Amino acid sequence: MKRKRKNLHMKGNMIVFPGTVERLLERAEDALQEEDFGEAVRVCEQLLELAPELPELPGLLAVALYETKDFDKAKPYAAAWVQSDPADYFEAMELYLAVSIQLQDYEEVEEIISALLEENIIPPDLRQKFIYLKELNGRLTSRFAEDAEPPVREKVTMQSFLDMDPNRRQQLLAQLEKQASEEDWPLLIKVAQSDELPAILRTAALVILRNTGCTEQIAIVKFGRGLCIIPAELPAPGEDELTEAVCRLLRQNLDKDPTRLQLMEESVRKFALISYPVGWGATAEAVAEAYTNYSSYLFEGNPLPPTALQQLILSVDQDTGQAAE
Repeated sequence: MKRKRKNLHMKGNMIVFPGTVERLLERAEDALQEEDFGEAVRVCEQLLELAPELPELPGLLAVALYETKDFDKAKPYAAAWVQSDPADYFEAMELYLAVSIQLQDYEEVEEIISALLEENIIPPDLRQKFIYLKELNGRLTSRFAEDAEPPVREKVTMQSFLDMDPNRRQQLLAQLEKQASEEDWPLLIKVAQSDELPAILRTAALVILRNTGCTEQIAIVKFGRGLCIIPAELPAPGEDELTEAVCRLLRQNLDKDPTRLQLMEESVRKFALISYPVGWGATAEAVAEAYTNYSSYLFEGNPLPPTALQQLILSVDQDTGQAAE
């Protein structure tokens, strides 16, 4: 009898043998159990390459990175753990709050714990622990306000931004969203204009420039089309007249199918966010017709018209949209 051949999968230039992910997951869990946190991080990073959607990964990485005091990297994984695992919600939330305290995100910690206590959703056996965290956060907030010198802003060049990993870039933009000033405009303008970065990051930089009142004229090119804009004069993503007109027309075209309408409206909003501020480069009627065709393609299998607009909508919606240029 011939022995059955097991399928091998390729990940980049690496052959992934059957059972590899399971063995690595077990090794990561063992490393955490043995308090070999550096090894746990190393194995989890291998798993990120092989199986980034593995549900156990956010929790494992959050714990390991916290224990290695890599709090900046730990926070997004802790947040993902909170969102992805209802069974361990409060354990994940406790870690997220502990990481946030280490990062001196005291205001966020206060808001989260206060909301949890007010909604009375914390299990009785954990309530005192969260009250303790709230009190600790309050003491640290007071000490920080009294003793801390004004923080030295990290000097970030465009090259150092490009060299950052994706999580660090997102964290930096999140910080700038809260505290950007005119001195940050040169970096944000370069980020918004860079064709080396995902489109969604470029949108984020442009929104920060808009919200901080940037009045410099800059050129933005996406999808091979460009605009000269003044960020302070832009509407928010998805709140422009064209996007609103497209959604109104779709409601007319698809009013008898709420499920299809909702999906297409989400697709429109996604495109408007990723393409901001260049949009579709077509009239509202043409765009609405293209999305109506797209809904027929998704729900009924009808072929799409071979137009540039139709293909652009398809590629942005079915790709992550992160690198659409």
